[in-house]
Amino acid sequence: MQQLSVVVVHGSYSEVYRQEFNLLLERVSARVAHPVCGVYLECTDRPMVTAITQYLETYPDKSDIHLQILPLFLLPGVHVREDIPGAIAQLRQQFPKITIQTLPYLGKDGLLAPFLERQFEKHPDAKRVLLAHGSRRTGANPQIETLAASLNANTAYWATEPALQETIALLTKEDLNIVYVVPYFLFSGKIPAAIAAQVHELQQSYSRLQFYLGQPFGTQPDCAVAIAALLNKKNKSTKKNKPNNLISR
Repeated sequence: MQQLSVVVVHGSYSEVYRQEFNLLLERVSARVAHPVCGVYLECTDRPMVTAITQYLETYPDKSDIHLQILPLFLLPGVHVREDIPGAIAQLRQQFPKITIQTLPYLGKDGLLAPFLERQFEKHPDAKRVLLAHGSRRTGANPQIETLAASLNANTAYWATEPALQETIALLTKEDLNIVYVVPYFLFSGKIPAAIAAQVHELQQSYSRLQFYLGQPFGTQPDCAVAIAALLNKKNKSTKKNKPNNLISR
């Protein structure tokens, strides 16, 4: 049986985001024993279903394919619970002979905690703030709260409350000198750049404090190792007989 993997990211029109995703995909592909393809959910002229359809059409024998799809998402919001399952349902209708398996989203069960902890350890005396995108979908943000608790960090959100400014305002009531904000994002782009601007403004507003800002962690080599391990868990004996592909634009 031919094993194939597809990793799905949100997508962005940012060239830096795209370059970092390409780099991650190259590193993952080098560690996986079967073809790996990358697709965007949004911010692309080829929607997820179209991109995967075109990829699968390069394989003549559809009855001999096992396709696993890994959402590279960090929390169970609308994309993970609705958009991606909806796209996969369409693919199953189009390709009834193909076995399609959906793997748990990347951020499930605190898998990424070590990458965040590694950043926080750079400033051991700092008050920790984990800044995630956030979601208004019920049950999504509590996953972030649990992750932050495991890291002994406070939470802040880009799209929901509490915002970073609110979290910092509460923390200033405590006896502290250093604040380390680590963004819970895989790649650079518009939002991480805006977060950097926010942290700069906070530094101006709270001059008695020293602020440090972490970086998105998708380009860390160990991140590629972790993703590859998820893709290699099953069908390890399947041989790689096709080149890896990136479907992005």
